[in-house]
Amino acid sequence: MRSNWQYAVMAFVMAVTLWYMVTGRERVEVVGEVRLEFKGIPQNLVVREGLVNKVSVRVRGPKGLVRVMTARDMSYAIDLSNLKRGTNIVPLTAEKLPEARAFEVVEITPSRLTLEVDAIVEKDVPVAVDINGTMPVDVRIDKTEVTPARVHLRGPESLVSRIDKVKVAVAAPAPDQAGTVEVQATPTLPEATESMPPTVSVRLDTALRMKETTLKREVAVQAPHGLRAQVSPRTVTLLLEMPTSVAADAEALRAIRVYAEVPEGTGAGQEKLPVRVDLPDRVRLKDISPDTVNVTFRK
Repeated sequence: MRSNWQYAVMAFVMAVTLWYMVTGRERVEVVGEVRLEFKGIPQNLVVREGLVNKVSVRVRGPKGLVRVMTARDMSYAIDLSNLKRGTNIVPLTAEKLPEARAFEVVEITPSRLTLEVDAIVEKDVPVAVDINGTMPVDVRIDKTEVTPARVHLRGPESLVSRIDKVKVAVAAPAPDQAGTVEVQATPTLPEATESMPPTVSVRLDTALRMKETTLKREVAVQAPHGLRAQVSPRTVTLLLEMPTSVAADAEALRAIRVYAEVPEGTGAGQEKLPVRVDLPDRVRLKDISPDTVNVTFRK
């Protein structure tokens, strides 16, 4: 009985050992991602196209070791110190993978990188302001000032050589905004191009777009109870200043009311009364002619 138990234990240990040996030697294929690390790019060159962050690698090896590999963060270092301006082909070979000794590298996808390389150039260009949005009809920009007026560009020659100025976008003023507006703005640049300084100060001097309008209006009189009023002259001429949108608004113009102010206790007879004007918002009275009228009150 005791001997059978010992044989059973030995058989179990041998089975586990055999399973481990078979499993460890079983060869499988897996696909994993390898992170690319680029180094040595010459300072006077820039890679415009072709760089990727990761490649796909298919490897074959013992199942146990393959599991360890797929769980690791693998990287592939690429030396770009020999880059030249133009198209550069960089092959990706298994020999440069740190884990290549332990596994058979079946395939690397992509197997090479096609890099488009350009020279880096620098130049100074002026800055222009681009108003973003619709300008309100009643606002005008009298002056635009950018500080600094020029910026220093650095970037790929194929892009920088075509730039004769850079633009900064500034939001359009509010409909009733008049005065000075100062904002910080970032130049709009092509990819891989930078400016010094990275931002500029933009100052806009704005004013309301005003219009002078001449109107004739009858003078209204609220006669005291029991009396009738006769006005001379019956009309007056108004010289008004208003925003252009108000000048084009017929309803706003109809709301302008002209009347003679009748003192309390006025009786029958003739009075010389001042003319008063009720105006809409943003409308200013510059002149009125005449500014008084003769009013005769009769029963």
